[in-house]
Amino acid sequence: MKEVKNNRGFSLVELIIAMQLMVYFEKSKVAADEQTLNTICSTLTYAAMDPAILDDPESKTLIDAMVANPMTLESLESHQSSALYKELIQSLRWDDLTQATYLAQFVSAHTSASQIIFQYKGDVVNPLAMWVTYTDSTGRKDTTWTPPTNYLDEENVLHCISIY
Repeated sequence: MKEVKNNRGFSLVELIIAMQLMVYFEKSKVAADEQTLNTICSTLTYAAMDPAILDDPESKTLIDAMVANPMTLESLESHQSSALYKELIQSLRWDDLTQATYLAQFVSAHTSASQIIFQYKGDVVNPLAMWVTYTDSTGRKDTTWTPPTNYLDEENVLHCISIY
């Protein structure tokens, strides 16, 4: 007698639940990355307001540069002797600010070309805008976003994982 196998596959309800869970997990990864970015942004903001750091000429030059141009977090690597750099490293408990170090912190969809970029925007409450390029804030894994010409164009910044 031939054995009959009951191999019906998945029901429509099971597939819908699985798809919803996948979206939920990706959005939770985006939320975790937003928290990581918020930590970096807060650390940089507080360090830039520290009187001891402002007394350091190299740090003061870096802080002034934040106003004029967007900067990558990795660009601070060339200022390892500055009080600002040292404070960031100590507060974040990282070995350095290289792309490999900060990309290892992210769990949502991003590419190896992703960078953390920041710029002083002048607000009193939230003085820095900070975002990760080639990411997707929607959790849909669309990593095609590229840096715009005007970094502080809110429409462009909000497409990626950002603190604005």
